[in-house]
Amino acid sequence: MKAKKLKEYFKKFNDGIDDIIEILNKVRDNMNVYYNHYYNIYNKIISNYNCKNLNYEILYNINEFNKYNNIIIKDINEIINDNNINNKLKNIINIYNQMNNKNNNKNEYNNKINYKFEKDPNNLKYKYDITNTNCSNGINDIFEVFISYKDYKEYIISPNNNNNLDIYSLMDNKKIKSLNGHENVINTVRYFINNKDHNEYLISGDDNYKVFVWDITNNYNIKYQINTKYDNNISSCLLVFPHNNNNNYIITSTLSTSNDNDKSATKIYSLDNGNFIKYFNNTNNIFIYYLLSWFNKKNNKDYIIQFANEKIMINNLLEDEIYSELIHQPEDSHYSGFIYSINDNDYLCSSSENGYINIWDLYNKNLIKIFNTNDCSLYHIIQWNNKYIIVADYINGCFKVINLENDIIKDIEKQHTDSVICIKKIYHPQYGESLLSSSEDKTIKLWSFN
Repeated sequence: MKAKKLKEYFKKFNDGIDDIIEILNKVRDNMNVYYNHYYNIYNKIISNYNCKNLNYEILYNINEFNKYNNIIIKDINEIINDNNINNKLKNIINIYNQMNNKNNNKNEYNNKINYKFEKDPNNLKYKYDITNTNCSNGINDIFEVFISYKDYKEYIISPNNNNNLDIYSLMDNKKIKSLNGHENVINTVRYFINNKDHNEYLISGDDNYKVFVWDITNNYNIKYQINTKYDNNISSCLLVFPHNNNNNYIITSTLSTSNDNDKSATKIYSLDNGNFIKYFNNTNNIFIYYLLSWFNKKNNKDYIIQFANEKIMINNLLEDEIYSELIHQPEDSHYSGFIYSINDNDYLCSSSENGYINIWDLYNKNLIKIFNTNDCSLYHIIQWNNKYIIVADYINGCFKVINLENDIIKDIEKQHTDSVICIKKIYHPQYGESLLSSSEDKTIKLWSFN
């Protein structure tokens, strides 16, 4: 829950408690008055009894006792039946439940996004088709899955035939919203959350060289659009929320540019207003397929990792620094990758056109392990857990599971009728640990274990 919202809840809760305490204090004061009457009557009864006074005196005092007793009962009943008091109590209970539910949901959300997949992905089985997608021109992010911080539910978003983005609930596989704005084929869509204020965004790019920023927190409204002025379709988009920095950035890339007005295939914009900030000098006339951000904990700097033809380039986000250019085979194109950490060391796992999966030590800037999958063209690659990685096989129309401990590579049963391009893992609300795959056959399929 956001700090501001939590503060509002506490204020309402405290105000309600203050109202109830004021009412109960009045009741307490009345009870004190009645108690004094009780005490006096009690003393009279005891005194009369001890003095062996006439019974009617004792009976009189007992009647007085009952009279005040009935007054108290009447006051209590009035309190119980007072709608104003009941409404205040209900309001307090409601606020408490909302606070409690929010905290429970937040814990559930954190468990979902930090969930460590434990099942063996070699046992993944096809369940059913989630939806069709019109996009077959992208590489790694032609659809997106995410768990929203707004309601802690799981969603999938995919382009349709009308160049809109359809959002489906994974719980019941129903479309809940369609985002309109693009006028040409959408090639990439990615979800991002700012962990500082929990604002959520979608960012999408199309064949018109335009980028749309969607504000999920504000009902998926278009924050703005950027005309990148590329002369080729947008291949990847990235949002960066730098460490210890209040400014946030949008990074865009394209599959090469030959436009004289363009200096680079990778550009940086301000997330606040979409204004152009800078470009990377070393990406002119280079095919950029995918983007990642990386925070270097050893020098406290933010970097952009660009997967390109022939090499992987790592540039400082804002400074004119080329951190490294990673090369395995000069003729090989690097399509995708992910970063993982072990024992305070950061590693990059990448996939390539020629069927190689490479693992790089980011701090020592060297290649430490190579998997050769043979006769493949590997697109999107993801980390299942510390033991397994999964990669989309473009040529064979399936996806592969790689065991990092014994180097065994296994093809998962083929269900797509064309090349597999994009894969995503998610903790499905019904089936738990699951995988989604998308292909040039324009279907998105669900895989799970149950």
